[in-house]
Amino acid sequence: MKIGMGPHHFVPTLAGLVTNVPLIAGYALYGINTLLLILALRDGELSMLYPIIALTYVWVTLLSYTLLGEPPNLYKNIGIATIVCGVAVLGGGGRK
Repeated sequence: MKIGMGPHHFVPTLAGLVTNVPLIAGYALYGINTLLLILALRDGELSMLYPIIALTYVWVTLLSYTLLGEPPNLYKNIGIATIVCGVAVLGGGGRK
């Protein structure tokens, strides 16, 4: 979605929005993610799913480094490490 809203892709008209492939692809992926989350929440253990959902922050940050060229930040990296460690700890206490 961020790429689709950039100066090379965004045209503030209806035709410009409808033909903006990166923006439409971003919203489509967001919709697919929502559907998969609904399916997971239907049968999954909530206390296990929400920490895994927190990994979204990790993936978004890592992809923003690689795809968007955003600069790494010490505090972001410490946050990523904290989230990954927390999910790993909670993952050890799932259903037996």
